This record gives sequence, structure tokens and C-alpha cells, in this order.
Amino acid sequence: MEIADSLQLPTMSLDTSLPYYPELTDWPHEPVRPIQIADCGWYRDGGPQGGTYYADLVDSEGNRFPFFFDRFLGRLCFGSATEPDRDAAFLRPGSRVEQESIALIETLAQNSPQFPDLLGKIRHAKVWAASA
Repeated sequence: MEIADSLQLPTMSLDTSLPYYPELTDWPHEPVRPIQIADCGWYRDGGPQGGTYYADLVDSEGNRFPFFFDRFLGRLCFGSATEPDRDAAFLRPGSRVEQESIALIETLAQNSPQFPDLLGKIRHAKVWAASA
């Protein structure tokens, strides 16, 4: 499913205490259930993890929640990896947003056979999150 341009993208509140390494510590906007996967796939940028993989979620109010997996570590991030005018950030390890995002994306991917790549990426991100 394509994400309509009219969907609202939440504003982020970032911890930028480490330059060039922003982390998101909580949801920029609380998602309203039900939530669904609106779109997901690979960017053509290469890298050790096979490239950057993205997953865009949308809630019942039309709010868009863009996630991507870092192409080097496979770590779950929030924002856009390809839109230079949009913020992007790692999810702070152990934070509420990291734990809830991983659980949510994994549940959504498990409930549909069309998301095997996404399921693999989120399982890899879970291992990284547990070791951080």
C-alpha cells in the first residue's frame, strides 16, 4: 500500500547530546490502534546487511510512522533514510519506543506471510537491542 502524501508525519523530539548520533527516546506521537504496515522494502544502497530496509506504519488516524534498519548494524531507526529534509534517529536502546516498536513491527510481520524480509530484519534488530 502506498502512503498518501496527506498522511501526517509526526514531529520528533531528539536527544542530540552526542553530535551526529541522534537518538529517539519516546514516540514522537502516540500511535492509535489499529496500526498496519503501509509499505516496506529495500533501498538500493548496499551495505553489510544487504542495504537499508524500511517499514512505514500507519495508525488508524492516518499518522505515518517511518522506520528503517541501519544498513551497517541492522539497528532499528525512526525517520527517513532517504529524505534529507526529514529527521532520522536511532531508537535509544532499552527505551519505551524501541521496545514497543520492535514488538509492534514483529507482531504485524508475523501476522502476514508477505513480510518475510521484514520479519528477518526485526529479529536481527531484537538481537542488537538486547546486546546494547
